[in-house]
Amino acid sequence: MSIFQALLCGICYYMSAGTWLVGVGFYTFGRALIQGFFTGLILGDPITGTMVGCTIQLIYLGVMSTGGSFPADQALAGIMGTAAAITAGLSAEEAIAIAVPIGLLGTVLYNFRMVTATAFVHMADKYAAEGNTRGIWYANVVFPQVALFLIYAIPCTLACYYGAPALAGIVDSLAGSNAIRVIGVIGGMLPVIGIAMNMKAIFKGEARLFFFIGFLMVVYLDFNMVAVSLFALLMALVYVNLKGDGAEKALAFAEEDDDDE
Repeated sequence: MSIFQALLCGICYYMSAGTWLVGVGFYTFGRALIQGFFTGLILGDPITGTMVGCTIQLIYLGVMSTGGSFPADQALAGIMGTAAAITAGLSAEEAIAIAVPIGLLGTVLYNFRMVTATAFVHMADKYAAEGNTRGIWYANVVFPQVALFLIYAIPCTLACYYGAPALAGIVDSLAGSNAIRVIGVIGGMLPVIGIAMNMKAIFKGEARLFFFIGFLMVVYLDFNMVAVSLFALLMALVYVNLKGDGAEKALAFAEEDDDDE
């Protein structure tokens, strides 16, 4: 991997948390699947990148960031896992076993970023008290993005440039050993955790009905994933509209009761 390729991977990681994508970076570039594709594209093998990223994404299906928590950094896991798979010739299962601990290490960068961001908030308050509009803009836009680039892009660039070749050497030395087989078995089991977490969330509410509808469409009607996804989108729109009408009718009924009283 060249330093330019490593820098591009670092920029992709920076974009996952930056605001340049109109606030949707976390929901696009912040996903292991997307990062896997772009990392593979940078390294010249987008197909392998997509396959590895998709496999890593399975782990995080049921992961939710609630209350400001950040349990794992799947963007960093997607980048490093894909880079390791392509440069070291790992399978998707073996890449997962490496990506998971890296994703946990990514939370350290996230927490450091949040701590750093508080300094810019106080800086913006100071400029606001002084009536310095240019300073407010710098404190809210320029300085946070520079800090984010230093905190996210630089470590990821160094990790890709130095870490991927080192990892490739380790894998070559362990080729054919039981250690590699164990890593592959563990990596094959990890996606089950993500699927189980997602299933647990599905079976808590009304979504279980839609799960069984999708299951029947795939198993008995031979629908492909594209057809099921489009059908699911239409069902979601119908469901939301019906729920919205029901809420409006309930509100109107409650208002009528208040008027009668």
